[in-house]
Amino acid sequence: MSDKLLKSVKRAGLYYLPSVRRASLEASAQKVHFAVLSADLSGHQTMEATLRGLGNALQFPIWFGANLDALFDCLSDPDWLPAKGHVVFLGGIDRVRGADPEDFSTFIEVLQAAAASRQEAGLPLWVLIDTPARGIAKLPEA
Repeated sequence: MSDKLLKSVKRAGLYYLPSVRRASLEASAQKVHFAVLSADLSGHQTMEATLRGLGNALQFPIWFGANLDALFDCLSDPDWLPAKGHVVFLGGIDRVRGADPEDFSTFIEVLQAAAASRQEAGLPLWVLIDTPARGIAKLPEA
C-alpha cells in the first residue's frame, strides 16, 4: 500500500484487508507515524464482551462504557490516542457476525460512521477487517 493512499483522509474508512497484505500496510503506517492497533475479537460470545475486549485492545479511556455509542465516541475522537492517523486491524470478525448478525450489522455501521466523522476532522481512521463482509470493499492496492 502506498503512503499516499494511507494518508488520504477522503479514502480512509472501513475495508476488508486480506491477511497477505497486512505486513506491508503496517510498515507503511509506521513510516507515516500512524498509530497501529489490533484486536482479536474471536474469543467473545456477546457484543458487550466484544466491545469490552476491543476497548482494552485499543487502549480506550477508562470511561469507555463497552457499548456502541461509546465505541463511536472513542473512535471518532482523534485525541483518544494522539497520532497523525490510526490504522485498526480487527480479527475474528466472522465470529462476531456469527454470534449475532443484527448486532454485527450495527457494529459495522458504527465503525463506518466513526471513520466518516474522522474524515470531517481531517485525521484518517482506517479500520481493516479480516473477513469479507457484504457492503465492505476490499482495501485498494494504491
